[in-house]
Amino acid sequence: MATDIERLVSFEEAYYDQYDYYNLLEYSAHAGGKGRSKREIELNTNRHCPAGHERKIAEKYHNSQMKRRRTKSSSS
Repeated sequence: MATDIERLVSFEEAYYDQYDYYNLLEYSAHAGGKGRSKREIELNTNRHCPAGHERKIAEKYHNSQMKRRRTKSSSS
């Protein structure tokens, strides 16, 4: 009696071609990628930044500078 895995392997060998294997390896089955390949998902993912929240700090600094300039120009 063949196990499920053995049946699946024999099914793949009998019915899958190179394009089926490419799609299995390259594209994920879940909807989170929205049609992107695994390689594209890896390239566009958020990565850990060892320096911390640089973007958030820079944005806060920029916004405070803009606010300071607005208040100076409106009070003059």
